[in-house]
Amino acid sequence: MAPDLAAALGLDDAVRKALVPFVAELRAVREAVDRLIEAQPPLLVGVQEAARRLGVSVSTVRRGVKDGSLPYRRIGRSVRIDLARCRGLDGAAVRRLGRSPIA
Repeated sequence: MAPDLAAALGLDDAVRKALVPFVAELRAVREAVDRLIEAQPPLLVGVQEAARRLGVSVSTVRRGVKDGSLPYRRIGRSVRIDLARCRGLDGAAVRRLGRSPIA
């Protein structure tokens, strides 16, 4: 556990030492989950379907493709969003995409 976080939470040394194995295990689990996600075959969907599944507009998805914030692949002239690698957009990401101009 980061010393500044432990200090901010007011944890004493004994508690910090007790948490070290759990933090290490959490990191290992997070890395294992990331490896599993990477091993998944891509779930490629069109722009409209991606917008529906992500709960955003088609314009927002197109902006995400253009600025690289959404993982995508081109198949011929079509764009397919890789939902297996796509993390949910938080409110800040949606607002940022909403301010980006579409070229």
